[in-house]
Amino acid sequence: MVGMATNRILVIDDEPSVRSVLDRVLRREGYSVTLAPSAKEGLQSLQERPPDAIILDLNLPDMHGEDVCHQIRQNTATQPIPILILTGCATDNLPAQCLDGGADDYLSKPFDTKELVARVRALLRRPRLYVSPDSVIEKKNISMVLAEHRVMVKGHTINDLAPKEFDLLYQLLLHAPKVLDKNTLALKVWGVSTNELNSRTLDVHIQRIRTKLGQTIARCLKTIPAVGYQWLEKK
Repeated sequence: MVGMATNRILVIDDEPSVRSVLDRVLRREGYSVTLAPSAKEGLQSLQERPPDAIILDLNLPDMHGEDVCHQIRQNTATQPIPILILTGCATDNLPAQCLDGGADDYLSKPFDTKELVARVRALLRRPRLYVSPDSVIEKKNISMVLAEHRVMVKGHTINDLAPKEFDLLYQLLLHAPKVLDKNTLALKVWGVSTNELNSRTLDVHIQRIRTKLGQTIARCLKTIPAVGYQWLEKK
């Protein structure tokens, strides 16, 4: 499906060739594109006219992409805008680092243009996945108060969730009802891939969460065989 003309993408990248490719590809898909060769120009464009999504290079000449991402998330006017990070300097922990820094998605250079377009469409289509530290995530029978690191099930506080258990539950509730694969959960919670994590670590944490939530509400935490986990509540 071609992007709607009202969807405007801000590209912040210092490489002329990358800006040219992104401009051509995104316009071909029907998006309106604004190009910024530096962090300063990108942040200025944000203040003048917030876009619907941002493609942000991690290695900019005047400011690191993580710092740009942080500024965007600290400003209430730009905080909800989805951010796709681009970088040609990949390290093992960089995907988790980008996500922890407030980005919504991550793509390495050189990238496949079809994959990039698919990522942009997904960002524009899904609900906002960034929440401020003082937010409350609420579902039918469970809520999480992030600043207080507190979980409530049907009005009763669950006090004994360990930090990683809290983080896992947070990711599942935040993305519900999307299925999260094990590798994504490992990256978001432990900062490493499943290959670097003990094979039973994730499963054991999930089982502990189920036990602490209680049998009834734990039914919402679904195991998707050979894939991962999902928070799914009955309508």
